[in-house]
Amino acid sequence: MSSSEASKWGRVIRESVREACETWRIQRRAGPVTSEALEAIVYRSAVPILTLLQDQAPEAVAELAPSVVRIMLAAAVEVVAEQHGGPS
Repeated sequence: MSSSEASKWGRVIRESVREACETWRIQRRAGPVTSEALEAIVYRSAVPILTLLQDQAPEAVAELAPSVVRIMLAAAVEVVAEQHGGPS
């Protein structure tokens, strides 16, 4: 994977996580977020990530999965840190 493609993947994954967090935050303002609503949020936010993976060979998906998960977790931690006034 080229560095520009890797950058694109990182951007798409981070944006997807941020979108999920923001959507949850907006829905939470209106009241508790049900498990069904949370599932819908995650599903919608996963579409861009799954789109990136759809044309990859199964072996490539297996190889990419740990990196995708790391980027997702890092993005989630970034969102939490920003909410608590930490570094972005």
